Amino acid sequence: MVSFAPGVPGQVQGNRWVGVAISTIFVLIGGGIAYGAIYGTRKLQEQAATAQANPESPWLWRKDWADRRAESKKRNIAIALWVAAAFWSAIALPVTFSTVPTLWRNSDPKAFLPLGVCAIGLILAGAALRASIRRKRFGTTYFEFASLPFCPGQSLKGSIHLRFNTAARHGIDLSLSCVRQVVTGSGKNRSIQESVLWQADKNVPQEMLTGDPMGDVTIPVDFSLPSDAYESCEEQPDDKILWVLHAQADVPGINYSDDFEVPVFRLTQSPTAASSPATVFSGQAASAAPAFEYDPSDVSAPPNPKVVVSTGMNGGTEFYFPAFRNPGQVLLLLFFTALWTGVIYLIRHSQAPWVFAAVFGFFDLFLIYALLRAALGSFRVEVGSGKIVFRRDLLGMGSAREIPFSEIAQILAATAPQQQSSRASYSVCLFKKDGKKLVLADAIGDRQEARWVAAQLEKFVGLKLDTHVAVQGAFGVNAPPPQRGRLSSGSSINVRRNSPVGIAIGLAIFFAWTGFLAYRVFSHGQGQPKRVSKFAATARPSLRQVKYSPLTDDDAQRLQTLPNQEQAEELLARAIQHDPRALDLFEQNIGGWHDLERTAQMNDLESHARFSTDLRVRNANADLDLALDGFSKTEQAADQLIVQAQADPVHRPYSVYHLGMLAGRGVGTDRIYPVLVNYAKNDADPQVRQWAVEGLAYLGTDEALGELFDSFTHDASNAVRDRAGCNVSDCGNFMRKQRMRMVPKLIELAADPQTTAQMRNWTFLALHEITDESLPADASAWQEWYGQHGEAKTAEFEQSDWWKVRGDQ
Repeated sequence: MVSFAPGVPGQVQGNRWVGVAISTIFVLIGGGIAYGAIYGTRKLQEQAATAQANPESPWLWRKDWADRRAESKKRNIAIALWVAAAFWSAIALPVTFSTVPTLWRNSDPKAFLPLGVCAIGLILAGAALRASIRRKRFGTTYFEFASLPFCPGQSLKGSIHLRFNTAARHGIDLSLSCVRQVVTGSGKNRSIQESVLWQADKNVPQEMLTGDPMGDVTIPVDFSLPSDAYESCEEQPDDKILWVLHAQADVPGINYSDDFEVPVFRLTQSPTAASSPATVFSGQAASAAPAFEYDPSDVSAPPNPKVVVSTGMNGGTEFYFPAFRNPGQVLLLLFFTALWTGVIYLIRHSQAPWVFAAVFGFFDLFLIYALLRAALGSFRVEVGSGKIVFRRDLLGMGSAREIPFSEIAQILAATAPQQQSSRASYSVCLFKKDGKKLVLADAIGDRQEARWVAAQLEKFVGLKLDTHVAVQGAFGVNAPPPQRGRLSSGSSINVRRNSPVGIAIGLAIFFAWTGFLAYRVFSHGQGQPKRVSKFAATARPSLRQVKYSPLTDDDAQRLQTLPNQEQAEELLARAIQHDPRALDLFEQNIGGWHDLERTAQMNDLESHARFSTDLRVRNANADLDLALDGFSKTEQAADQLIVQAQADPVHRPYSVYHLGMLAGRGVGTDRIYPVLVNYAKNDADPQVRQWAVEGLAYLGTDEALGELFDSFTHDASNAVRDRAGCNVSDCGNFMRKQRMRMVPKLIELAADPQTTAQMRNWTFLALHEITDESLPADASAWQEWYGQHGEAKTAEFEQSDWWKVRGDQ
């Protein structure tokens, strides 16, 4: 930084372009700050005007809440990460390019420091790319309210809207949390701590999702709110109560994860409700809302617990918390410890006084201890024979302690305020009758697991069941959460901005770092500055099937008395189970069914029918899709969709997809086929090309199969290639003998040295799907197999029933 000090023009030896670049960056930053200040002021004025117009309705103060929805809290995270990555790289790269070559030539280990700084920019760019892909994949998500506001004692209902072109075998995990957010410190020492005061979880199975062919899906949300729940409150900027709905799903590729802040308010403000609730902080109990401070409900075992339950050495029941049970936390600590140790190494080899390395090394010991404890620390809690025996081990060393049942007052799951965006950690605490608290186990990453363990211990000890999670923390708050009607001035709220320990640690690090920088700057003197030279293997939902016997005359008569929806669902379920009479009856009745709905059961059946091993069922599924979306199998419907595709680019994917289904069922095939080919090959929007490819899959002709292979090999979009390849190999309504004719082309594609690794993997997968042969991913092996067995396999498919295809069932 010395090279940018004022000097005589022409004598500054620093790189001018680096100076120009950094000056430009700071100009842009200054302009951005000025714009942000103006924009923020305008927004605050608008919000103040809205609040003044609706003083008793704080749920109308936010624009999205007033529109009965909550926008995703992560909607702008990709932009923020890209800005951060660009800002960081714009500063780090010029410095790195100007310093690393010289340091590297001199074998100076300090060259790794700017490289490490650049690596942070790459990490930010990677996170930004991942966030951008997630936004592209799931679209602009929002939570739509069923009512406004959500009132304590009632249900929080609504639906999450998103794009979801995948399957979630484990469903969607939802959690609703009441969070207290406290700001401590100020300026550079400002930190945000969050405490989860209450939380409820549930899983929405795949079959409960509703969607359309475009991939837009709604996730139903339904939670019961405690009658004495805290209200949302943001009246005090440093102490807020937030209600956050979290949704996540494990899916192939980038997982889905979203957060939505929702309004929880009473329609009429109650002075009692506003002033009485309090929670447990720092081990002190207050007169609090029972729903938050006492929960007598039992807790079911978590689906994937880290704790191991077995018989202990004394014959009791043992709960063992193994080492390395939180790998994410360990890896984060390992990264930070390695970074901190690297800084100490550079200080030690920079000819700085030993005191700087000693101070930083002292704090490094704490990091190393925390790392060892997180990676190698374990807990054992054995309960039985009238006592609890617990032991904490580190590197195999530790001592046991016994507590008789008669001395135990309470066993609770507990958590402490966490830094914002960090994952909450839970512990199981034992409170003795003499007021002492003992931690039986900590660093538990799952809230349900901590509550379940505490509940099991309470049952063994014979205590009154209480499974609420206590909030405790040495750096937290000692006052009830804020609520409407509670005055901030003169109130009993006492936020401890910083603890003495925190202040001491912060000052020590600050002075050590400041002293080191001062030494580095002034030790160089004040002289002249120096020159610094697939195919997606989609998991399909498992259908809870009813096993039907073959359709009888009595069954047929009974079906005629049922509503259309029930008729369609039962006949399709029977057809999926390969009942030919049910399939014939389905095809006879499909034209007369009206007002069919996409229920959860219908969505499940439709998904299974699409991947049936019977082409007749796949064709029936196309008829069902058309009926569900209100299209009759007529030339007029074809004309309507062709015109709509031309006139409305937004709905063009929807139109071309349904055109494919109509053409596949024999309606306007000659007119529709060239339209689909044109969109599949020439449309600029890859989404349109993808859905045109999906439409071509319904035609079942050799010509359509050839066009799909062309899209598979030549389209610029990987998503389009993926779907085209799937339709060539396994999906779609083509006979096996038709697909078999593509094998020579696929083998030739695999053997082509110009074929990319991704395309080659997809090609071998297609060969396996078409032939059912498990050969190695080697083109010569497939060429040899085809030369020896290709004719026989083709003859086998030619002689089999036309409707038998490869599928799920």
